[in-house]
Amino acid sequence: MESNTKIAGAPVVAPVERNQTAKVVKSADNVKYEDSDNNNDPEYEEIPLGTIVANLAHPYSADNTNVLITTYAHFTPFLMIVIEKNYGVANYNPITGDKEDNDSYRCLYYLSISGGFELQWFKRRELKKISVGSLDLFNSAKEKGIDKLKKELLGKMAILTNVDLELDKKKIWADNEGGISKEKVNNLLDYLPPLASIIDVKLNEDHQKYNEKSGKIIHRKSKILVKLRWLNNITSKYSEDYIPLVALKIIDEQLELRNYSKKSTFLYNSSIILEESEITVSKAPLVLESIIWKHYFYIYRFQNVFTKQLQDVLYDEALDIADLRHIINNGSFLNDSVNKFTKTPDEQLKDKWFEIQYSDRNERFTQRFIRIAEIFKDVKEDGNERHFVRANCLLRNGKIRHFRIERITGYKEVHEDFVKTFNIM
Repeated sequence: MESNTKIAGAPVVAPVERNQTAKVVKSADNVKYEDSDNNNDPEYEEIPLGTIVANLAHPYSADNTNVLITTYAHFTPFLMIVIEKNYGVANYNPITGDKEDNDSYRCLYYLSISGGFELQWFKRRELKKISVGSLDLFNSAKEKGIDKLKKELLGKMAILTNVDLELDKKKIWADNEGGISKEKVNNLLDYLPPLASIIDVKLNEDHQKYNEKSGKIIHRKSKILVKLRWLNNITSKYSEDYIPLVALKIIDEQLELRNYSKKSTFLYNSSIILEESEITVSKAPLVLESIIWKHYFYIYRFQNVFTKQLQDVLYDEALDIADLRHIINNGSFLNDSVNKFTKTPDEQLKDKWFEIQYSDRNERFTQRFIRIAEIFKDVKEDGNERHFVRANCLLRNGKIRHFRIERITGYKEVHEDFVKTFNIM
């Protein structure tokens, strides 16, 4: 659709008690039908305005959108938002007697390769429902006048409600590297909608029409239209267009850049269950690795100090800074591990937490937090002894691991606040 084309969308509907007698309740903002088959009632419609739908050729379903797409991925259709509906006259198939759905739906999507919003009509039989969409903005605006809406919405950022489904659409292919075929995954972003600013709000006067004889609604679209301005990815200039409110969600706190510092440590709710025990480590320390901008929100990527794994924290998750220096960076490592773990009685070491520096048989060096289960020795046929620490290892998500004491190059017992701070119980 070209810039500055006006689009229509969904009605504002308020609920009314229902009974078996057909009647119509009409006002400027309130139209709802009461009849035995729920005809014309948005609350009972299978595909109300704001629903995210797709052509039947799309691999997604309402139950599963985690589908990897291969071969020629660009045959994959777009995900659309229903913004307008024509209520067709119900007919019956003369052969089967089945009721035929003659309703038609006008659907909205963004085409990245042309840089504009597109509209297209479909019959019900051509569509499948993917998601109910996000109606938070639409529902919050129902009882508000246009002046109040302008005051609240002008200057805000908005995006189509199908953005997350399009953003997560993945394509997969095989790439041959060094004679080995490896599968790779990438995003399929042909229909990813842009983040846009709201520059105007207006009413759509003809947002619903009625049958002159029956009084039933025969056409429904949006009462509120929002004018968006966005950077056109094709022209590299700003484009403008009116979009139905029912197809949009406001982007607010997602745009706030949190001041996480790489010099700080943060406490995160986690859950590591220690193997062969009923003990759980419920919190973990995180340090910031990087901040990533993903189309319309920030991702904060941290490293878990215990597991060394990367942990993504999204805009709706908040972390509190925690001063853990006296707990996880307390003191220096000692290097007499053989004497420490072989000469100390077992009962004094069992269930104790240590931080160790360890070098495996391939000379790979790691730093780990462990909880000692036991210390034992293995005597070979030639009489040589090898000493081991058997322990839960947080680097391996609480699994039991065996450590050659001779390869523990450094160790230190953790601070007395360790168990309480990380909610270990």
